[in-house]
Amino acid sequence: MDRPLYRMLAAKLESRIAEGLYPVGSQLPPEPVLEEEFGVSRITIRQALSILKRRGLLVSKSGMGTVVRSGGTDSKSMTFSGSTRDLIYYAAGTRYTPLGRTLAAPPPSVRAILKLSARAKVYCFRGTRARSHGGPFGVEHVYIPEPLGRELDNARLGKNTLFGLLEERNGVKIAEVDQVITAVAASISIAKELDVPVRSPLLKATRIYRLSGGNPVEVAVSLYNAAMFEYAMKLLPD
Repeated sequence: MDRPLYRMLAAKLESRIAEGLYPVGSQLPPEPVLEEEFGVSRITIRQALSILKRRGLLVSKSGMGTVVRSGGTDSKSMTFSGSTRDLIYYAAGTRYTPLGRTLAAPPPSVRAILKLSARAKVYCFRGTRARSHGGPFGVEHVYIPEPLGRELDNARLGKNTLFGLLEERNGVKIAEVDQVITAVAASISIAKELDVPVRSPLLKATRIYRLSGGNPVEVAVSLYNAAMFEYAMKLLPD
């Protein structure tokens, strides 16, 4: 899968920020200037800037345009680029067991991410992940807005992914996925499902699936047994 042009542009601009070519507090060149320099469309420029704004590197200020807000990653955060194909390989290499599909009000954090109204509902798909042999190493909760989730059934997921079914059944295309991994302690319910002691260390992966333009259509929250899960990635130069 080729890397989208706007993601390559976002990486280039992020490198310039990290190198100090665009210092914190300075204005980014106007969109027409960036458009001419990189030979891309205005839409591509705006998609790239949108990525950096969500990462907290840029901010729009009235009368000033786009301003550099941060000089890059800090001691608590690192940003990597990959491919949604990695998630497809992950799904194909593990065993998914569905635990349920419900239509309900989303948690406040999910409602905010998906930009839903106060009365909007989501489908929550619950399941576990395991290797070919042995018990589950992860529990997944996937939230999809009601209109997009009606035709989806995790009981028949197999080696597919929910975001793949979402694309297929709704005629849309996932353009990017934001992923954040943090450490958390196992709650009573999660500890029981993963057969680990309560408050044992887990890795929490939150993934936000977006269409082109940044519109979020799916939130996936996965909790992994830190003793059984390894997340490996190969980093290549742009």
